[in-house]
Amino acid sequence: MSSTTSVEASVETPTDPAVSTDPAVSTEPAASASAEAAPTRNPLVSVVHDKVMRAPLFWSIVGRFPLYLITVAMVVFTTSRGLSYLSVGMLLAGYSLGTAVFAPFIARYVDRYGQPRVLLITGIVYPLALIGFVSAGSKALALQLVCTVVGGAAIPPISGCIRSLWAAPGNTERVGLSIEAVLGEVFVIGGPVLFSLVLFFGSAGTALIIGGVMTGAGAVGFAMTPASRARSVVTGKRDPLGALRSGGLVRLLIVLLIAGIATGAYNVAVPAFVQNHGAAHNVGLIFGVWGVGGILGGLWYGSHTLRRPTELVFAAGLLALTGGSTLVMLAWNTWSLGAALVILGLMEAPITAISYSLVSRTAREGYVTEAFTWAITVSIGGAALGAQLAGLLVNASGTRATFFAVVVVMLIVSAIAFTSRRTFAEPAEL
Repeated sequence: MSSTTSVEASVETPTDPAVSTDPAVSTEPAASASAEAAPTRNPLVSVVHDKVMRAPLFWSIVGRFPLYLITVAMVVFTTSRGLSYLSVGMLLAGYSLGTAVFAPFIARYVDRYGQPRVLLITGIVYPLALIGFVSAGSKALALQLVCTVVGGAAIPPISGCIRSLWAAPGNTERVGLSIEAVLGEVFVIGGPVLFSLVLFFGSAGTALIIGGVMTGAGAVGFAMTPASRARSVVTGKRDPLGALRSGGLVRLLIVLLIAGIATGAYNVAVPAFVQNHGAAHNVGLIFGVWGVGGILGGLWYGSHTLRRPTELVFAAGLLALTGGSTLVMLAWNTWSLGAALVILGLMEAPITAISYSLVSRTAREGYVTEAFTWAITVSIGGAALGAQLAGLLVNASGTRATFFAVVVVMLIVSAIAFTSRRTFAEPAEL
């Protein structure tokens, strides 16, 4: 599943609106009982016009759009100051480490104390950390490292917050989470494009500051919305294990971790394949068409209502992704690879949206934000591990062997998902 991005309080475990026993797939919105009398409207259009969720959706886009800009800009900014790629790697590792270590705990604070307080704090600290990083002298490596760690730790938990709002009773969870899957693809494509636009008028340092300010503004704006402020919290004694007390969620996190390995492997093997076929200038285009496939798949899923059990569709979808990965393995040139990745993307976004629904279902009441953040964290961790392993495998055996390894990984993921269907079908215990 393509990368990515990461919350709230008292949340009842909702009944998944995508679950039914009818074998068909309908384009009718799974909305209210009065839908028969009202004109049929595309569910995606209905959600966008929702007065309650419209503002959180807008601010979540503002706050998350530049997140993929940050890492690219950090690399370019650091190298432009004459520092080595070893220093670049260390700074990026600090940024990622800050996120991986602190994100689940920040999400737990959201569940405990509410969204606005945490979003306001992180929305201020995050841009300040990036401004400090840009302002630090080129030789002040220790200070730059501190700023990147703080920045990574203070990334506003916007993704987890809005996904928990979509999962709240009364909201159109399935359609909202479909939008999240589509936006994930948009951010992957749009972040680097925004960086390129900023470079026309400024520098990589300017891009970092603009990205940080946009993220901070998105977090603060989100915190001020009525939907975020109305989110209740659960008081009382808290479980030290938090969201991880749910066996279903832990099993799902294992699936997402292993699936992340496949994504990380592609992030290395796809550029290597394109370069080996003499088309290095097309690397961005290939990733772009992959993302377009994901956007189209997510839009299709969001405007249809599944009438099979969600956990079964999830397992079957992972098996279909295995088939898509096989097409990637069989690619013989750049264009056949691009076509295979479009097909893969068409299937990825719906499966990503379904995984969000399962996170919501298996999350314990009062720990939904933390559950979504754990899902993001393990996916990122899996992608990092996959990139490292793919680098070794590409050097040793080439891209074809790496693509074959991805197929094997996806088979393992599918097997785990099929054997875990009953676990995924059961709401978490309180």
